[in-house]
Amino acid sequence: MKFLFSHLIRTLSLLALTLLSVNAFADNFYATVSKNRVVQNEVFQLEVTTDGKASSGDLDFSVLKKDFVMGQPSFSTSVSIINGSRSATAQWTVSLAAKHTGIITIPSFTLNGDKTQAIALQVQKDTNAPATKDLVEVTSHLDKTTLYPKEAALLKARLIVKTDPRRLQSTNIEPPKVDGMELKSTGEPKQYQAVLNGLQVTVVDQNFRITATKPGTFSLSEPKFEGSILYGNDYNGSTRIVSVETTPKTYQIDVQPQPKDYKGVWLPTSHLSLKQRWTDGQGNPIIQDTFKTKVGDSLNREITLEVSGVSQNELPDIIINNPVGVRTYAEKPHFKTQDNGDVVMTLKQVVIPSKTGNLELPSVSLNWWNSTAKREQTAKLSGLTLSVAPSDNAQPLPAVNPAPSAPAKVKVVTKQDAGFWPYLTGLFVVLWLATLGLAFYWKRKTPVAKQVDDKPTQASAQSLTLEQAIAAKNGIAISQALSQWRQTVTLTSEEEAELSLEKNALDQALYSNQGSNLDGKALLALIRRIEKRMKKKSKISKDDSTLPPL
Repeated sequence: MKFLFSHLIRTLSLLALTLLSVNAFADNFYATVSKNRVVQNEVFQLEVTTDGKASSGDLDFSVLKKDFVMGQPSFSTSVSIINGSRSATAQWTVSLAAKHTGIITIPSFTLNGDKTQAIALQVQKDTNAPATKDLVEVTSHLDKTTLYPKEAALLKARLIVKTDPRRLQSTNIEPPKVDGMELKSTGEPKQYQAVLNGLQVTVVDQNFRITATKPGTFSLSEPKFEGSILYGNDYNGSTRIVSVETTPKTYQIDVQPQPKDYKGVWLPTSHLSLKQRWTDGQGNPIIQDTFKTKVGDSLNREITLEVSGVSQNELPDIIINNPVGVRTYAEKPHFKTQDNGDVVMTLKQVVIPSKTGNLELPSVSLNWWNSTAKREQTAKLSGLTLSVAPSDNAQPLPAVNPAPSAPAKVKVVTKQDAGFWPYLTGLFVVLWLATLGLAFYWKRKTPVAKQVDDKPTQASAQSLTLEQAIAAKNGIAISQALSQWRQTVTLTSEEEAELSLEKNALDQALYSNQGSNLDGKALLALIRRIEKRMKKKSKISKDDSTLPPL
């Protein structure tokens, strides 16, 4: 009996030592959870603690991503001294939310040969969890599903976030997808706040252009949203991490082949508008079929082409072959994309007649394929007849001075008796000297008047308008201002030629494709010189009309 009792005592001692060693092992490196019964997507905390030395990268939590939505792990250390005994503790904390229901096990972790115990979680279904469409929604609209090669369709996509955007985590938005077609975004995304069924939401709009390159049938999928949202439960105060993933809507696009009998540049579109506007040098509209003008006066032609479902690169070049009797200066085409996706191309020309008579400015025609009606059509613009008269400022070249005739032969006759001629000659010498004295006197008075005349000529309103137009690099405004200025002056033939040369140089700088620098200083200097001459001429005419005092 005594032997059995001793054996029992020895066994219990060994068991106590074993339990003590197990507890000691658990106290050195262990893992705990804030709760072991959770609902799907409910957030709880996992803590892993060690009493030894450790760093944040010693544990790998990536094994949890298979079964849990995981937050960013945090790491902390602490040191305590009790009765002179120093101890250090390191701890990792990570937020987790189960992705599915059932029994999910958190595996053990290893550090310096020590292991934590695995933890089994019981996960139940969350009957109060919101659906994806209650948190995030993606909608889209494709304007056409039947296309021709080089024709484009517009996809309007919209992302609606029905919760606080600050609760979004790990978001990813996949753009639309299509194989065998070109896909490009048009412009930047637009984000704004709106009210939907009484709920304030965040809306992000983005448009995409899908261009057909070859015949066939293609599948287009709208954008897709992936991420997670922090969601609070008002009943128990717990927090959920709800995984959100939208299911993209798909479209079938049928691209038909180009008709074999089509003529001209291939331009398929459901809508095309071709318009033009004629204006004279002062900007007044020209509405008649025949326009009366003069040599050197300018008129403007502005052509606007608006096309739906075609990118800017697919628009054709509009070439206008004006007759030889006019000078043409064309600006580079200007492109603009409207809110509905239509592309607008604007062409501007300045036309200046250079000879008299009737001149025919040509009409413009453009073939295009109506993809809605499925037939070929032609857009036309009428031309304009110019009835050109001579310029009012044109003056005949000055007559050439005739060459001086050869001096007549002089026969020298010698007289013996000078008679009264020496006395008469002396009188003329005296008068000549008196004339020189008076001329010297008046010459000394001249600089004062000259100083007054040399003051800078005040610029006219028309030349100031021209200067502003040159600074703005507005070719039409330059032609209008110059035409108005020419009506206020009378030019000599030399000035007319010089003005034409400077205007041509300015037009070349303005309309040249080589991108020359637009200066205009030479033209403005010439105008200032002509205005100064006109002012002096007006002053001289005024002075000549009044007799000097006796």
